[in-house]
Amino acid sequence: MDTSVLKSNVIDSLNPMQDQPPSTLRTWFALLSVAIGAFALVTSEFLPVGLLSDIAEDLKISVGTAGLMVTAPGVVAAFAAPLITVGSGKIDRRYLLWALTLLMIISNLISTFSSNFTVLLMGRLLLGIGIGGFWAIAVALSSRLAPPGVAMGRASSIIFTGVTLATILGVPLGAWIGSEFGWRASFAITAALGGLVLVGQLLMLPSLPPTSAVKMRDLPVLFQHKYARVGLLGIVLLVLAHFSTYTYVTPFLKHDAGFDGNLVSTLLLVYGVAGVVGNVIAGWATSRNVRWSFMAVVTLIGASMILFPIFAGHLTGAVLTIALWGLAFGAMPTCANMWMFAAVPEAMEGGAAMIVSTFQVGIAAGSLLGGGIVDHMNIPSVMWIGGTLAVMSLSILYICGRGLPDTVTMAEPISAH
Repeated sequence: MDTSVLKSNVIDSLNPMQDQPPSTLRTWFALLSVAIGAFALVTSEFLPVGLLSDIAEDLKISVGTAGLMVTAPGVVAAFAAPLITVGSGKIDRRYLLWALTLLMIISNLISTFSSNFTVLLMGRLLLGIGIGGFWAIAVALSSRLAPPGVAMGRASSIIFTGVTLATILGVPLGAWIGSEFGWRASFAITAALGGLVLVGQLLMLPSLPPTSAVKMRDLPVLFQHKYARVGLLGIVLLVLAHFSTYTYVTPFLKHDAGFDGNLVSTLLLVYGVAGVVGNVIAGWATSRNVRWSFMAVVTLIGASMILFPIFAGHLTGAVLTIALWGLAFGAMPTCANMWMFAAVPEAMEGGAAMIVSTFQVGIAAGSLLGGGIVDHMNIPSVMWIGGTLAVMSLSILYICGRGLPDTVTMAEPISAH
């Protein structure tokens, strides 16, 4: 018997949804398996945020250098997103999701057993491939995974619920585990969670053949659209602002405000809970007006950054500012994706790939910028600089974004030929 056929049969036998119409319940489980995958991935990506001080102390490096754990996967993901989108061609997207989830597991295992910062950074670079590929296809598939009658904005917000839950449970819980059992335990548990996610995706994801093969020459098409260019510029400035500042929230709360580890974990939990609320609001708001929803989010994020170093030195101020920040940033990913889909509805996979690249460039540059400012100035300074970048993003979206369609409309994909 042909071994390729045998292999295909074995793989298909792992998925009970193959060759049969998926029920509504199974469709929901398929969507949820991607949302939980997003939870595990974002937990993996931003786990160092709650552990920077512990890792820096253990490996005898500066906090700014430890911030490279956020920068490194961001750089790789920026290149991986478009390359995987193009290179995957006509590969069934469920196989791709499985492979990317496996990369996340391997990365966390390397981080767990790393003997020095160089090995740890190698594991984080590998994670960047998983991040870029996952986000390039997961959001674009949201409309195909959603049950009948569920709007794309709502389906995307369900996937992004995994992101906000990662900030509720993932980062704070990782910080708590790190303080109790050591930072390596946080990566080990995240790897175990990734294993459970992979099993769930093997069982739940239906066949997801691409609607069209995205070619490298298709990606620059996005830049021919005015509102796509405006959106990408606004997004990169906002993400740059956020990650130059949020990466150093924990060091600020510990060293500048003088809060203990348990209180810092609680404040990160407040951020995450507010993020879930923001994510739900974003699904509703973007179905009514994408541009004004995104501008409101940018305004709130900028205000949070500027106010944080002023008020977060006291508990009440810290709770209020970090909750406002979490509410706004929880809504940001859905708003950003809906902006791009409203601008170029005919190129959702390509648009998603470029958003991922833009996000990751902002994450990498932001954590690098923040590390430099923190090492040479102080944490409040980076917060105010971040707020200034957010104001610049808002100005671009407001002035240049006039005329963007209010909502996302489905369109035929760009032909690859």
